[in-house]
Amino acid sequence: MSSAKALYSAILNPSGPNYGNWHSILGSMQVPLKGVASGTMQLGEEKSVEVYLLDIGALTLQQRSRLLSFAAAKFGAPVYEVEREIAKNGFPVRAADVIVSYSLRAFV
Repeated sequence: MSSAKALYSAILNPSGPNYGNWHSILGSMQVPLKGVASGTMQLGEEKSVEVYLLDIGALTLQQRSRLLSFAAAKFGAPVYEVEREIAKNGFPVRAADVIVSYSLRAFV
């Protein structure tokens, strides 16, 4: 684990709008993020949604498979197209769906 990653962690927000889906995909409360910097993007019809990027490389094969299957079904696209799109653009996680906490060491 890199020292930067040890300075923060992210878990699912039980009150988040997509808690059930994310818990089914990840199989735990832990959410691997690429970093703690959030950004905004358009998600469907919603503009300026605050998101983090999921760390796809940190997912197990089972988690990755569940994510690809879920996204393919949701968007009505073949898994290979979803996989290509995720590899190109990453996969957003709504900020409302995660709780990010910081180690005090990040501020010392």
